[in-house]
Amino acid sequence: MNDKYYVCLDFKSYKTISHYLLVMLMLGIFFSCSMDIKLNQNNLNLESSAYLIQHAENPIFWQRWNENLYNKYNNEEKLLVVSIGYSSCHWCHVMEKETFEDKDVANYMNKNFISIKVDREENPEIDNIYMTATQMMTGSGGWPLNVICLPNGKPVYGGTYHSKKQWLEVLGKIQNLYETDKNQLLEFAEKVEKGIQEVNRFEYTKETKAFNTEILQSEISLWSSSWDTINGGEQQNQKFITPVKFNYIHQFQNLSKDEKIGNYLDESLKKIATSGIVDHLEGGFYRYTVDPEWKIPHFEKMLYDNAQSLSLYANIYKEFKNPLFRSTVYKTFEFLQKRMENGQGGYFSAVDADNKDGEGRYYVFDLEEIKRVAGNDINLLLEYYRINLNKPIEDSHYHLRMSDDIDSLLKKFGLNKANFYEKKSTWENQFEIIKSDREFPLIDTKIITSWNAQMISGLILAYEAFQDDIFLNQAKKTFSFIQENLVLNGNLMHTYQAKKAQRDGNLEDYAFTVNAALDLYENTGDTYYLKKADQLSKIIIKNFETNENPFFTFTEKPVLFSQIISVSDNVIASANAIMAENLWKLGQLNDNDDYYKRAKNMLYAIVDFFKDGRGKDYSQWAQLLAIEAFSYKEVVIVGPEATKINAQIKKNYLPNILFQISEKESKLPLLSDRFFENETLIYVCENKVCLRPSKTVKDALKQIVN
Repeated sequence: MNDKYYVCLDFKSYKTISHYLLVMLMLGIFFSCSMDIKLNQNNLNLESSAYLIQHAENPIFWQRWNENLYNKYNNEEKLLVVSIGYSSCHWCHVMEKETFEDKDVANYMNKNFISIKVDREENPEIDNIYMTATQMMTGSGGWPLNVICLPNGKPVYGGTYHSKKQWLEVLGKIQNLYETDKNQLLEFAEKVEKGIQEVNRFEYTKETKAFNTEILQSEISLWSSSWDTINGGEQQNQKFITPVKFNYIHQFQNLSKDEKIGNYLDESLKKIATSGIVDHLEGGFYRYTVDPEWKIPHFEKMLYDNAQSLSLYANIYKEFKNPLFRSTVYKTFEFLQKRMENGQGGYFSAVDADNKDGEGRYYVFDLEEIKRVAGNDINLLLEYYRINLNKPIEDSHYHLRMSDDIDSLLKKFGLNKANFYEKKSTWENQFEIIKSDREFPLIDTKIITSWNAQMISGLILAYEAFQDDIFLNQAKKTFSFIQENLVLNGNLMHTYQAKKAQRDGNLEDYAFTVNAALDLYENTGDTYYLKKADQLSKIIIKNFETNENPFFTFTEKPVLFSQIISVSDNVIASANAIMAENLWKLGQLNDNDDYYKRAKNMLYAIVDFFKDGRGKDYSQWAQLLAIEAFSYKEVVIVGPEATKINAQIKKNYLPNILFQISEKESKLPLLSDRFFENETLIYVCENKVCLRPSKTVKDALKQIVN
């Protein structure tokens, strides 16, 4: 396990050698007992993970992941079943009900296999290894992820959802092969192992490469051919928002002044904000939609989606000033505060898609409920919420979206805005009364460091866009929660569960926390955050560095039989790309050449990935590449009004700008010798060469945009 036990013994504290030996003996007995495990029973009732506890009543003898224990206690050398999911995963629930609660399945698995349940949010490194293996074996992946392994943990089969019949078939075939032709499985496992190692190995040459706008323009041109210009987003059968991609598109269109891209971006985010991926009653974003038109979602709500959506919509508001974008941010924040904040600044990981009545049943309504809410305004309500009575979900339910053309709606029904919004408020209250009699879905109270750090960055961007202290105060509170509850002996931990930190922090935890600290520093000028960012970066370099290439490993030590080095974006940005940006910023702010060179070397190594339309999978890298390829400026604000002026400037969308502020004299490189008593000056610099300082926001903005 990743858990660490610390026992501090000072021989001087013992009166005699026999006393010391007795204590040693008792400790040995204690730890041998505490590490003993009974494989002939389901032990998940001992866990704090909501997902593992969900499976504690299964008749299968589930164990939590522990690589060492299974090597030690698997005397019969049984094959392993490693089943991976998370608490809000709908199809995980379906497979549990149909397959894992079945006695025939349980009897077969208990007799022939050691069965291991993994919460992918608790052990993302295990999920990474086995997801990579499954994708190599099948070409696809997803959750629940079900892998069959040799006793040493090397995978020989990987798949996702299985019915009872399918699962028993798979288990039987693999078990038969293990008994009759074990060598075939051994040879296959070796090939899979080498394949996983190869995926995590990068060819790297140290030659420098030119960073130019043509690289980015070429990739955008290829990528844009797959954009969905009708519905928004990309042309896909299922729609994920993937904010990291939109963030880069936003940056590129602003720097390149491409009006066509700007129109696509604006229209996409308007369509998404009014679509079925948003909860239009309570707020918050669902994980994805099952159709290309953003109509019907899978109803789970993940913290990382909502944290990133705060950032996305706050940033886009800075440029387009659309009230819809503002209301989207505030409504999402209200949901997060109501359902996912723990009262101390930490945010829970997820809200389940299901309640006892089924998936989405907390959120959808039948025709009789809709009529009851609408009263005499049934046609108006149906049109506003874009309900097609001929197309229910599962024969009888309807999901609410929002009209994307309020003005036309008002004109059609002869209403003014005041009358309409009064009716809408009444509808919302009536819908909430109906929902109050329903079971609210399970909230996974696991607090994940990296996701909370992303929440901080989202709150900071909301503060910049709307100048509302509620966002900044909450960002500070969440950062304090991380420092007080998720730091052990100076190192970050991964999760906070059952009132304690658990699992060693991974690269995502460190990278996003550094990023959050830098965001706080940029908006407060408090060097506490700058120092925290620097301290954590030093830990990353010490513990996650590899000599083979300039990237960082996902965990301090290899997982099973391979290091994990991930550079592409997924539903969240690449942690390596985030760390490259962190080092780039710290290199500038602290005049640290080592940090800056590390960031540049990471870019040199990744730039070859920007060809043949693959750049869309490296959008976070592209944002740093755009800083180098276009131009960037430093904005340094020094004086008693620095924080206030900084806030006024940052209301605007200004990519490729590094901000540094101080209300007092400072010896930091960009701030040194720029403080004058009772005067606040704004320095706009490029490559550390500064224009004549200005005293007003208006003059500074002219210098920035020129």
